[in-house]
Amino acid sequence: MTDTKDMTERESYVIARALYEFIRLEQLKAINERRKSDEQHAIAILHERYDNELAILMQSDQAAGREPPDCGRTASIGG
Repeated sequence: MTDTKDMTERESYVIARALYEFIRLEQLKAINERRKSDEQHAIAILHERYDNELAILMQSDQAAGREPPDCGRTASIGG
């Protein structure tokens, strides 16, 4: 995986946004249709590599009156 230090701020934001929206979409699905493992890994990646961007995305949702997806720490990238 590319080191986030080698990415521009925009690249990091776009990747974090994609993961964030993936999590949102998975959490909108019926429980039997969710890809729980993928969702948990996406959350772990956000926290471990894009924590600053995650905070911005969640604040943006809250400011717009939207409920952010549940991005609590549930797994690690290696686990």
